[in-house]
Amino acid sequence: MQTPFVTAEEIDALCSYEKIIDNQRQVFKNYYLNEAVMGPRAILSQNENAQFSYIARASKNGPTVIKFGSVVPSNSGKNIPVVQTTVAILDTTTGSVKLFLDGEAVTKWRTVCASMAAASTLANQVKNIAVIGLGHQGIAHIQAAKSIFNPERIIGISKSAKTVDLGFEIEVSKEINEVNKCDLIFICTNSSEPVIKSLLNPGSTCISIGSFSPTRLEVSVDALSKADKVFGDDAKTISEQSGSVLSTLAKSDRKWTQAQSIGGVYAEKIKGRENEQQVIYYFSVGLGIQDAALAEYILENGKF
Repeated sequence: MQTPFVTAEEIDALCSYEKIIDNQRQVFKNYYLNEAVMGPRAILSQNENAQFSYIARASKNGPTVIKFGSVVPSNSGKNIPVVQTTVAILDTTTGSVKLFLDGEAVTKWRTVCASMAAASTLANQVKNIAVIGLGHQGIAHIQAAKSIFNPERIIGISKSAKTVDLGFEIEVSKEINEVNKCDLIFICTNSSEPVIKSLLNPGSTCISIGSFSPTRLEVSVDALSKADKVFGDDAKTISEQSGSVLSTLAKSDRKWTQAQSIGGVYAEKIKGRENEQQVIYYFSVGLGIQDAALAEYILENGKF
């Protein structure tokens, strides 16, 4: 019997920003409280490319979920996703593969909604948003940010300043200094060289999703060392695997002492933003528990 494959269209039909934001917030809280289980993340670098796999459960008795795939930055010029993945859900009783899920759809929803959850928790009142990088994830972040925050202004920043058809108007610019006009910044670039190189304005919140390995460095050491607080999907993981955080931790002259897990904020065990002037960063390297949580949601809410 062939294992069912859940398409991107079927996943999109089951998901909404509000539901998946709650889904992601809960799994980070569960992980912080040792109620979710995650194995080591495996990554193989291959020049600028990387291959990876995760294994996790979003709850102690939930199904085990395995995700595997690749990151190929040069795909951005070929109309092929930079990140390509497949997700498998194992039956809790037999251990057999119960479902395969379209990995790009799972990645899009869990990454975007984790970003929105963090931004909603850490940011001041949002009026102006910058999104750096206008690839698949950048566009998905613009669409979500428009829906969640309804800001006065959204600026898309890319080297090409290409036109983006979203069904609503945004400003597009090549100038990275446009971030200084914004309260909330999303970096979606996969860049190995810093795109944020200097201190952000007081009160800024910056969400980085591209510094997911030691070779990815979306924020410079100089800029990050001047931040007031640094959070991530998991403190230990970003301290060892996020290029920006790993590099900055090697510098003793910095304002913040250590990275903190966002799950502790959701569990009300750690303080998030403490005043309107703080400059706060959130780094996402992507955790298997995120995929497991969304997979559980799809399994529970779909008819497969």
